Amino acid sequence: MQPNMPLSELLDALTANAALPEDQSEATPPQVYTSQTFLELERDAIFNREWICVGRSDEFEKPGDYRVMTISRDEVFVLRDHDGVLRAMSNICRHRMMSLLEGEGTIGGKITCPYHAWTYTLNGQLIGAPYMRDNFDKRDCHLPQFAVEEWLGWVYVNLDPSAQPLTPRLAPLTELLANYDVASYRTLFRVDEIWDTNWKILFQNFMEPYHLFAVHSRTVEPVLPTQHAHVVTGGPGYCLYTQGRNSGVAFEYSEAMANPNPKLTEDEVNSVPLFGAFPAQMASVSAERTFWMSLMPIETDKVRVFWGVDVHPDAMPQGAEFDERVDELKASFHAINDEDKPITAAIARNAAALSAQPGRLSPKEQTIWEFQRYLARMLVPVPAPASKAAE
Repeated sequence: MQPNMPLSELLDALTANAALPEDQSEATPPQVYTSQTFLELERDAIFNREWICVGRSDEFEKPGDYRVMTISRDEVFVLRDHDGVLRAMSNICRHRMMSLLEGEGTIGGKITCPYHAWTYTLNGQLIGAPYMRDNFDKRDCHLPQFAVEEWLGWVYVNLDPSAQPLTPRLAPLTELLANYDVASYRTLFRVDEIWDTNWKILFQNFMEPYHLFAVHSRTVEPVLPTQHAHVVTGGPGYCLYTQGRNSGVAFEYSEAMANPNPKLTEDEVNSVPLFGAFPAQMASVSAERTFWMSLMPIETDKVRVFWGVDVHPDAMPQGAEFDERVDELKASFHAINDEDKPITAAIARNAAALSAQPGRLSPKEQTIWEFQRYLARMLVPVPAPASKAAE
């Protein structure tokens, strides 16, 4: 394969790759990572149409709690209104396209544009527009609304008004995680970063355990060894593997893991499920905490990484020990990410090389094969059926 391949040839290569049987599967064609045209297609066919994780429900507990995110090309804010409804709306003023809110936080009873003071209620209705003509009716103007769905405490937004619901396609994960009671986990901390890699490279890196013994030999491997990782066949909306955990040790902090949840079986206590909810959320779940990421492509070699840790409500100590535990968790997961950053950046650089070629996948990389099949389903047009006249 050569650089600057036409999009049609890239899609043919992706289709051929996805069509391979799992036991002959190969890594992703490198130009799929480097092509700007391919990225624009992903924005249109995936990120404009799919469910994107924007946080946890407990981050929007009070009326006025909000967060601004960029989804595909759109600025969107998620907000809890005065009726307790969780909403996602365009962050663009209906007057002259100024951004309404920035970052995250809590606002009062209204949203005011900083440009000309157009003012909206928390449900998006325009209520104030100074110096406008009498023939302008504020009641006809409101912020565009987007679909919102909650699953196990995570909050998702979809820009597509005709999108199918998320929860049914994650039903097997719901069943798998039932005893963990993930919806009750509380937000501990959040990090918003930009990594120097392609979003697909990072998704694939998180979702394959094959690299643990090499890249994370001092952090994850002693606790979650590669040999105890088992890929579970996923579904149209997700991929999955389970990771056996060595007892009596932890990488998250200095103490051995405790079990704050009596619902869990012994096998569940000693196992960590790791799932990828297509297209761009990855998470690991244990008896004590979740660690998850939500990705949004910026350029072919830049991705916004929104990540954090949530904890079981009975997992954390009180008082000064709480702060110490938080510091340990932050340091541990930053250390793991710092091991992955140079790896994923190098892959993004090397994908542009003339000699770059996809190699065979290990059985512990079946999740990559499943992710490629998802990309092909989303990006490759389905041929229209032949007409009777043509027949």
